[in-house]
Amino acid sequence: MAEEGSLEALQALHRDLVTTADALKQDRETQGPLLLSQLPQNPLLETLAGRFKRLLEKPGRKKESRDAVLSGKVNVLDEEYEINKNFQELILQIADTLDLDEIEATKLALLAEDQETTLGRPRKECAVILFHQERNYLLNCMLLLLQLSKDEDELVDENAGDGLGYLGAYVSENILRVGVPGAANARSQAKFVPACMATMRDIRAWLQKLAEQATSASVLGRTSEAQFQETLELIYISLVQQHELLSVILCYAIEKHVAVESDFVNFLRELKQATRYEPCTIHLIPVLGSYITAFGSTEGSGNVDQARKLNALICQQPEDETRNLPFLNAAVKAWWIAEYSGWYMEDAAGSGLTGIDIDEEDKQRSKQFAEALKDGAFDFMLAVVADVRASEWEDTARKSLRQWLRKRTPTLPTDTIPFSEPLQDRLAAKLETFVDAFISNMPDVLRRLKIEEDEQRQTNQAQEQDYDLERFLLIIAYSFEGRPEAADGFWADPENNLAGFLQWASRRATTPVQAAFCEMLQSLSEDSESATSAHEFLLDEGHQVRRPLNITWAHIMNELEYFVSKTREKPATSQAVAHRGGKFNTEQAETEPEFAAMLESYLRLMAKLATQSESARAYLVEQPKSRLVDVLFQVISSAVAPRIRACSFRALGSLISRKTLTQNYAMWQYLDACLAGHYLAPASNRFLASTGSPPSASKFMEILFQEMSPHIDDASGFIQLLVTLTTLPDGFGPLNDALPYPEDIGASTRIRAGIDPYIDFTLGHMFSVRAQDIPEVVQQRMLRLSCLDFAFTCISSFNEDLIVFSNETNINVDSAIQSGNLENYVTLHPFARVMEWMYDSKFMKGLLDTIHQNPADIGTAAPDSPLILSVIRAVELVSKALDLQATYVDLVRRLVKPQGRTPSRSPFTPTSNGAFTSIEDGLMTSMGLISDLGSYCGIGHPALTLASLKLLEKISASPRAISAWQSGLPSQTNRNKAIIALEERNDTTAIAGSFISEFKTPLDFHKEDNSPEYQIKVYILDFLYSCLQASSDRPTIAHLLLGFRCGTNTLEIEPGSTFDQRSSLFHALLPVILEVPSKNEEGSMLTWLINLKYKVMRILRILWSSPLSASIVIDELRENDFLFHILMQGFVAQQSYIWDGYEASGPDFLTYPAAEGYVDYLAMRAMALEYVTRELCSVSHSNSPALRRRVFDALGGQIKVDGLEPIPVPSVFEFQDSLPEEGLFVAPAPEIRSYGEQELRSCQEDDDDSNRLYNLDKVQEIVLLKRNEARKSGQLMSQQDILAADAEEEQLLLYLKYVNRFTQVKSYSLKVLTAWTRLLMVMTDCNDFKGTNKVSFILQTLQATLPSLEAYGWEKPGAALELAKLAKVLLFELDFATMTSTDKQSRAVENLISDKLFQLLQICLNAIAKWVGNQELRAVYYSICYRHLTGLVDHGQGVSSGLRKTARTVQAFGEKLLNVVCDDAFGGDAGCQSAALILLGTLVQLGKQEKDNFVVDALNRLNFIGILVDSLRGVLAEWEGVNRTGDPDQQNYINTKLALLLQLCQTREGAKHVLHANLFRAIELSGLFSVDPELQVDSTDSKALERHYTLLVKVARIIGAAIVSRGSHNVLQGRRFLTEHRMLVMHVLKRSAGIGAGSARTDALLSERVNDLAEAFMVVITATGFLEFEGESLDEERKSAPILFH
Repeated sequence: MAEEGSLEALQALHRDLVTTADALKQDRETQGPLLLSQLPQNPLLETLAGRFKRLLEKPGRKKESRDAVLSGKVNVLDEEYEINKNFQELILQIADTLDLDEIEATKLALLAEDQETTLGRPRKECAVILFHQERNYLLNCMLLLLQLSKDEDELVDENAGDGLGYLGAYVSENILRVGVPGAANARSQAKFVPACMATMRDIRAWLQKLAEQATSASVLGRTSEAQFQETLELIYISLVQQHELLSVILCYAIEKHVAVESDFVNFLRELKQATRYEPCTIHLIPVLGSYITAFGSTEGSGNVDQARKLNALICQQPEDETRNLPFLNAAVKAWWIAEYSGWYMEDAAGSGLTGIDIDEEDKQRSKQFAEALKDGAFDFMLAVVADVRASEWEDTARKSLRQWLRKRTPTLPTDTIPFSEPLQDRLAAKLETFVDAFISNMPDVLRRLKIEEDEQRQTNQAQEQDYDLERFLLIIAYSFEGRPEAADGFWADPENNLAGFLQWASRRATTPVQAAFCEMLQSLSEDSESATSAHEFLLDEGHQVRRPLNITWAHIMNELEYFVSKTREKPATSQAVAHRGGKFNTEQAETEPEFAAMLESYLRLMAKLATQSESARAYLVEQPKSRLVDVLFQVISSAVAPRIRACSFRALGSLISRKTLTQNYAMWQYLDACLAGHYLAPASNRFLASTGSPPSASKFMEILFQEMSPHIDDASGFIQLLVTLTTLPDGFGPLNDALPYPEDIGASTRIRAGIDPYIDFTLGHMFSVRAQDIPEVVQQRMLRLSCLDFAFTCISSFNEDLIVFSNETNINVDSAIQSGNLENYVTLHPFARVMEWMYDSKFMKGLLDTIHQNPADIGTAAPDSPLILSVIRAVELVSKALDLQATYVDLVRRLVKPQGRTPSRSPFTPTSNGAFTSIEDGLMTSMGLISDLGSYCGIGHPALTLASLKLLEKISASPRAISAWQSGLPSQTNRNKAIIALEERNDTTAIAGSFISEFKTPLDFHKEDNSPEYQIKVYILDFLYSCLQASSDRPTIAHLLLGFRCGTNTLEIEPGSTFDQRSSLFHALLPVILEVPSKNEEGSMLTWLINLKYKVMRILRILWSSPLSASIVIDELRENDFLFHILMQGFVAQQSYIWDGYEASGPDFLTYPAAEGYVDYLAMRAMALEYVTRELCSVSHSNSPALRRRVFDALGGQIKVDGLEPIPVPSVFEFQDSLPEEGLFVAPAPEIRSYGEQELRSCQEDDDDSNRLYNLDKVQEIVLLKRNEARKSGQLMSQQDILAADAEEEQLLLYLKYVNRFTQVKSYSLKVLTAWTRLLMVMTDCNDFKGTNKVSFILQTLQATLPSLEAYGWEKPGAALELAKLAKVLLFELDFATMTSTDKQSRAVENLISDKLFQLLQICLNAIAKWVGNQELRAVYYSICYRHLTGLVDHGQGVSSGLRKTARTVQAFGEKLLNVVCDDAFGGDAGCQSAALILLGTLVQLGKQEKDNFVVDALNRLNFIGILVDSLRGVLAEWEGVNRTGDPDQQNYINTKLALLLQLCQTREGAKHVLHANLFRAIELSGLFSVDPELQVDSTDSKALERHYTLLVKVARIIGAAIVSRGSHNVLQGRRFLTEHRMLVMHVLKRSAGIGAGSARTDALLSERVNDLAEAFMVVITATGFLEFEGESLDEERKSAPILFH
């Protein structure tokens, strides 16, 4: 029983079997047979062979096992477990619930642990689910193997492939228990069938026990216990499904001739014991058909003698024998006789038997068959096939007809589980055999049925008639419905029995027979070919032998016209009611219900054939003078039964199923005229009774709406017609530039043209009001679906791009579109009116009610049921409306609002109340919406799951919704309301569990990205990403679902939570990165898998990047060795060149779908490198030296694992070998003449990473508009011009597709490079290398980067910038002072790095000289050069040759280099200016050290020194501006400028050029020294004063250096400067000496600056000999002065 891995093995095998079965359906020639031939080699078949042989055997409860559990220790799953009292109690409950051995129950309890998270249910319920899941999967696998074995037999007969035939042997041995041919005796053939029947008996007994438990619980009051009820229901559903599967398996086994006669007899004995008409009884009917065919038919495995023996057993039962279900016994007898009679047909084995009276036996069989019919044989068979095959979509007309014919057989319970498709197929196939047998073998009985019915109708109308012929026709209808290949038997051969039956049944048929015949004909017209055959059958041509009363198109038209004429005749008295009270044809005794049923069947047949067959549609549409259309609208306008009107609407819809726009417009005109009263009978006083006068057009429309409102069939038919009419004909996509109706529709009868009343009735009344009050749930769902289909069709056919193109391109949209002009298109399109209803409170409530459904109903519903489809359509409508909301609010509503109407008073055409300002506001009225959408993600309906996830994504990313979730009082910090709602409803576990389950479901490597499993994963990831991206700094529902505990603004891990136990959704995502392969067996990268990995990686990136979750996530990823896994997968430095079989080279590659995977892989590499960088930073800060060492080893190329050999991985330094080469994809732009940049610019959009890409769908629309514009302008084009235009359009689309991918390749390539350089920067900063090891690391990094830096310098400045930044970091990290080693090895390394540094210098100087890149890049180059030069200058012991080589290199570049640097020094941004000035200063220093004036002279020749000196005129103003703004870049610029001046002045030639440039004049004009600092700056602000003194110091030092360098040449200028600023100099000297008020309180820093300035002044004074000069001047004055006193 429960074994570890058993369920997983069954699930895996089931996936493989389904894949093979699907492949056979799609390709029976190559792929299907290939997979089928490979299936026997599947190792899972051998693994599960024992399970197949055991079938559903299960050990019952045993005392020994129970005692072992109660002892507290058990040995299960190859381990010993100690279990506590609670777990023992759980085990015993599971054992009691499943009547299972306690040890097996223990296994289930242990294996169910993981299911608690996935299913969000208690452990006991999970164990029950696990138990029945395994049984269901086992039976499904057995059934699939039987089906595939049958397919294999057919293929072998057709010689369709090699290697076939082995699966059949496996099935025979391991499922059917036949054994190897020749090794088993004949008796072994009976083993499987009795075992299967015994298992089915056990299941029925278990179901009976469950019913008794439910009854007992009801008595004890336990029915209110939810868990008890859920467990009971779960077991019941599972058992019924298993019983059903076993019945189908048994059918295949019987068809494989495994059963023997005694099995059939035993089966009949069991069938007699059936006491109720219930699902388990129905399950046995296909088995009955299989047995009858096997042992009673000439097509079976028996013989005539065996058949005669069984005939006596079945037909000659004792008279005193009582049957619980007599109609069941009658059905068995009738079915047997129909097939058994084939033995006595001409040339059959029984026809030549001697000693028997063939004719007498034939009479006896006919009599027995007639008795069986009287006992309800056909009644029962019709009930069975209708109950099994009828769906919720069954038309009420057909449903009413078959319920009318069902007299004896009771109905099934209301909670009956829908029957599976395999059972339906088996039953239909068996009944097909019965139908053929009855028609072929018993024609006399069939004829007698018709004769007897005619006689009954003619002789005694009061007596209830037998309708067995009608029942038989309906049995055919249900059996052949949806099976066109089976129906081909009626049409393929006009001479066969089935075709003859059609001819016979259509002759002189009574009214009920005509109705049933039309139902049958519909089911025989399921595809185009069959429908065309049915249409030709109904034509008069070729059927001259058929009499006027035969069923033909002419007959049907006559009947319709007759009906119309009778309903439109003027009554003798006032007609106050809508329905007729008399009979149409009393002479033929046709009652009103019968005639109505016949008319409904006519109309439905008409609709079916017109929909399926273009020939039939064309014939009906082309009736003279629109005869049929007029008749149908006359029916609609008459007082008819609602179903007849509904069928008329559907018939009209079928006439335009394949329409032109002209035909659609015409039908709209007919419909509008009908609702305006134009088809009302002239003599009719139908409405005069209430109004007294003929109503107006609008009043008639309202009255007709009022009539339809209470009748759901009627209204649904009308709305479905509206859906068809509002759908544009084929060929109008993707532009959708036409209105679906004439622009003047309703203009003559309403205030405003358009279809607003239709929309208001459908959405405002039927959906918002009427649908809420419908008690019948199926009708409610179907009405809602029709209304939602209409709304969705209206808004999805609107093209918002036309408005954009009109405003942003030079295309004349008015003339290019199908509509008259754009304004009419926008204002008349139904989009605006439907969007208006999206803001209505009642409509929104209806939408939310439609989405909110009972999960149990959703789980058991069929994928194509009205329930599922209505929920899907509601979700899609909301999604589409959210997409178009901005267009409606910003553009459309402004145009439509001035044309708005006054509020309507009619309840049938109400006005929207506009209760909400946005759609999100309406959605937020139900916080349960998130729970509903989330709960639909794990119910097994892929389409609903995808639609729900898409809407979740939109809502979670909507700013309006986010704002609503986080709203509250301003003074409060509120938790996210969506999170609170999920927690309060306790839905988080279930939703997250469903997501986890989806990620645990393996991928389908055959269907790849087309499989539902893959698409659901992608949609879940998109939802999570959108939610996190929209609000990464606040807790969101995505965080909650991932497993975090969400506070107001924090995340944490709750102890014992799924995250804490590593079973959360977050942990379910990690295997996608760590375990899912990226390549196939041939080594080719697979785009669909890379895309999945990329989507997971970007979610993780948000989590590890956001401060909200970074610490938790990085720690968790570290616990999972995430870094080492991504290194082993080669994300850092490994790249494949084969993608989906294509080489990643050449521009053509970027136009292939594989290019998407290539781009995603680049993005993943960037994210992986970013993570490694973050992890390395985190490890370094966490003080974990061992882990840091391990990370460094891994990045160096080896992952070290304790006790194992190191795992080699690509080193981080090998990155350059795998760097994307954009040059591989470069292609020239084609010459496009017809499309300009302005037109295509409107098609550009940003992707998730802000890359500007072309929306190719919009480009296609531009192409179509341009084509339409040219055509409508009357421009004549030759065929050659047309071909050239088509070629240009194709070339444009292909090129723009290439441009999109190339843009992304360039962007992500740069991001990869950036992330790599950041990683190396962090490695440089975080390593603990010392001395030579550090130098070696830097050398290795430089060796990896310099080739690319040199190559990218000119072509890729962005990439060059990142590499240059890395080089800058490396250079500044290098300690030149330590490069003086004496040992040989270290010296060799230092010599190598010296060479690399010189190469780096050359690269930078070369790039600067070529004016490469922007100023940011050149600023980095300047910094690199500066660091290199200062390293040589400051630590150049023993490397004077390096200095000389560097100086010569600079001279080699000459003034070309210096010209760029000088230009940046004054023409760039502040950062670049500073870097340029610093480099110039360093070059000046280098020249000074090498006693070379090349740089100074060059600067002088370039007039740079003059400009530099002249800039001092504004230095005071600049300095004060910087002090006010605090701009550090500008501050650095001024400092570096003054520093460069100082360095120039420190050289003799430089000082000369500076002084010649009027240094003193510039300083004088600056006003810097002209005012006392305490007067110019607020003396109370010591910081401002200190900064001012700093400037004075810098300038004063420049003056001093210039004078000192020049010696005596400029002494006079210096003396003049001192003389002119004597007062300032004296003030500074005094303050420096401590003389002056307040000196004691002077700030220390300010005092230091004052001292510095005093020192600078003293240098000038000393250099100019100012004191001596002043003293000499004073002495001379004294000598020449007269002596006044003695």
